[in-house]
Amino acid sequence: MKRSLFKTIKQLTSKGGIEGYFAEKYDKFAKAVLIDLYKEIAGLVIKHPKPGKILEIGPGPGYLSIEIAKLGDFQITGLDISETMIEIARRNAQEAGADVVFKLGDASNIPFKDNTFDFIVSSGSLHHWKEPVKVFNEVYRVLKSDREALIGDLRKNAAKEEMDKIARKIDSFIMRWGLRHSIKEAYTKDEIIELLSETEFKKGEVKENPIGLEIWLKKSI
Repeated sequence: MKRSLFKTIKQLTSKGGIEGYFAEKYDKFAKAVLIDLYKEIAGLVIKHPKPGKILEIGPGPGYLSIEIAKLGDFQITGLDISETMIEIARRNAQEAGADVVFKLGDASNIPFKDNTFDFIVSSGSLHHWKEPVKVFNEVYRVLKSDREALIGDLRKNAAKEEMDKIARKIDSFIMRWGLRHSIKEAYTKDEIIELLSETEFKKGEVKENPIGLEIWLKKSI
């Protein structure tokens, strides 16, 4: 039974987005476990100069964009490859009274013109990117000159005890499995630095925290 379940999850996530039942489960997990993290990231975003037009890549159920919207008058767009996640995010934004536009699209081919956004943010989607160099280059393209992006994700070599603390907060077997699987697909700091060297950004500031990475990028021309 478990083997069959794992196979189903892998088939769904291999398409690039979490759909259906698993998307609904992730929504509940994100709201229960990750909401404080989203509030913290939202605070970092609005501290930057004129983050008026913001793009979130891989918003999932939309909570990060919603938290940013609560903090000011911003023009926020969330771009996700999952149809179910877009539906959930729109529902959550409507319930919260948050002015956020969620669009279906692929981060490796962002459907916006060059130099569109003042700030770009992503939390927890990097390890899902099938073509990370291409996505980073798309981020560079649609980001305005002299503006920044913040990409956060899990860290492959995070301490087991720290991950266990998070796992104990999760009451869903599927989501606990998903957390472990995501860690295996994530990057180390050194891997990110090497990856960035292949992109238009060339480099960035990569910070480690107990379970993840905080990647700050700036488009300088």
